[in-house]
Amino acid sequence: MGRRDPIREVQHSTGSYPVYFGRGALEELGGIVRASAGPRRPVVLAGRGVPENWVSVAAESCEAEPIFFRDGEGDKTLGTVEALIGAMLDRGVRRDSVAVVVGGGTAGDTGGFTASVFMRGIPFILVPTTLLSQVDSSIGGKLGVNHPLGKNMIGSFQAPVAVVSDPVTWSTLPERERRSGLYEVLKAGVIADRDLFLRLNELETGPSGEEIEAAVARSIEIKAGIVSRDEREAGERRLLNYGHTIGHAIERSAGYGSMTHGDAVAWGMIAANEIAVGRGILDWTERELIDQLILKWEPARLDLSRLDTVAGAVELDKKFTGSDRVMILPERIGRCAVVDRITTGEIGTAIALLQSYAER
Repeated sequence: MGRRDPIREVQHSTGSYPVYFGRGALEELGGIVRASAGPRRPVVLAGRGVPENWVSVAAESCEAEPIFFRDGEGDKTLGTVEALIGAMLDRGVRRDSVAVVVGGGTAGDTGGFTASVFMRGIPFILVPTTLLSQVDSSIGGKLGVNHPLGKNMIGSFQAPVAVVSDPVTWSTLPERERRSGLYEVLKAGVIADRDLFLRLNELETGPSGEEIEAAVARSIEIKAGIVSRDEREAGERRLLNYGHTIGHAIERSAGYGSMTHGDAVAWGMIAANEIAVGRGILDWTERELIDQLILKWEPARLDLSRLDTVAGAVELDKKFTGSDRVMILPERIGRCAVVDRITTGEIGTAIALLQSYAER
């Protein structure tokens, strides 16, 4: 089989890394690792939630015995990092190794962060196996684990040497997990590509087959382009947080792992739209298009009993400072803006809307 070409190169402060996407990429992983990391010895770090067949394909391609680690959202902690480092040392992993991290978003965050601090850092390659992680967390070099007071409060920026995504891994995903990823694809359309959003909106249900693969590829290109232009989230990259301010608060209030990240972001987008309309920067018609598509894909129901704690959780958002609250709000489908001076009242109005959905 000929060498696969990446669909995008992501630029960063010290170079770039390729993003591979397409059927068969997982079987070609070993060759990609050698092309990206040279003579370094691969060590496969696999989340326990990854189906064994995908781990086996990756490990056989890399000619390496996998090291498994706990990869639930509740396991995304410094304790897991410490345990994984111990397992790596026991296996004889050293500074001449390259970590090949196989799994969904929590596995990529935890395994990548572990590689970045192991012996002051070894290179790593991300092999995201969920639709959500392929379009979201695997692109951009954000690594980290959770703190009891907030999601991703402990972390850093470090670029992988490659990202390898194969849509074949979606075949074992529950429908809820697949939809979780689609909300991030939808988000990409709202922030940067109206045509992508409208193509998604024309489908009766969530896209499938070639339709979803084309949409995911476009979503990856959008995120890769944004993070190439703004590696450290100083400007344009902040737009990727559309839906995440209140979405992360919903995740925390529900209890990590109780609701998928994508479902929480879906409700976070609806909440952000409410604030945008109240500010007069988003037209009602545009807002209805976004909200109706989100609801057509049926995000997980909100727990009314938990929503009272969302406002407090919002205050822990990393974009908030001691003197200002910042959110990403849509101006129209295909364009969002960074908006400051978000008030407590606006957040309360958005949460009241979510409560009305929870009561239905």
